[in-house]
Amino acid sequence: MTNSFLSRREVAEMLGISLVTLHNHNKKGILKPSHKIGRKPLYLLEDVLSQITLSNSKTMDYEAA
Repeated sequence: MTNSFLSRREVAEMLGISLVTLHNHNKKGILKPSHKIGRKPLYLLEDVLSQITLSNSKTMDYEAA
């Protein structure tokens, strides 16, 4: 199985957020890049998908309350 890596721009588009918001998520520890090539941060597709799932479950819990 090969790992799929995403750039900052691809992750931001997938999550529907700006690059600044993605930077803030990184600083807060919400979603951190798993690798770096030079100065370019890369995110694992699995990590991004799990963050989407986690975010959706928190939203559902909030709406149910």
